[in-house]
Amino acid sequence: MPVIPERSQNMFQEGLHQVFFKERPLPVPISNGESTTGELLEDRLVRWFGTVVNTRILLCGVIQIFSAVSCIFCTLSYSCLTFSCSASMTAPIWCGLFFIATGSLAMDVQRKPKRIKVITLLGLNIFSLLFAICSFTTFFIKSSQLGHATPQQRIGVYVLKGSGIISIIQCMFAATYTVFLIWKGLKSFSTTNRLDYISVSQKSDEHTDPLLENEHFSL
Repeated sequence: MPVIPERSQNMFQEGLHQVFFKERPLPVPISNGESTTGELLEDRLVRWFGTVVNTRILLCGVIQIFSAVSCIFCTLSYSCLTFSCSASMTAPIWCGLFFIATGSLAMDVQRKPKRIKVITLLGLNIFSLLFAICSFTTFFIKSSQLGHATPQQRIGVYVLKGSGIISIIQCMFAATYTVFLIWKGLKSFSTTNRLDYISVSQKSDEHTDPLLENEHFSL
């Protein structure tokens, strides 16, 4: 009589071994894994730009807006005093307008972060940086009108020139730091996202093993 329970127990253990160690499939993502991965990346980017670097993004946007307004004012005054408001000397003005748009978008990104906005902000910052480098030549073109200017006028021209250059440099520093923050966030979450998703799925499956065993034993 004692042999029958022992044999039944061995058969029961062999069945459990077949179920949990041989016939159990590997954990795979669900059918809509791509969409889930994209949503997870979107959520992480929202947390990154909405909580981690939101103050820095906001500060960069504010610096870009105020520096761009100063650059536009200084460039307009400088071109009117030295080149009679020539349209060919207004490159920094257009650069300032782009930096105003970039700063406004940066403030919107930290308030309502989305992936498409982040990518747009990255491209706009890079374009504004290149435009700013090209617009520096405006302040180094010599004007023949300065030869007839008074010392006070020369001082005013130099002050406007220096203020315009400093304003563009401030915009460039803010744009460079914004590009760095965006690149850091995109690189961190794009490369580790799928690995984290798979590891979380495996861990969740491992935690369910004792529950499944308890259910089978209870049967």
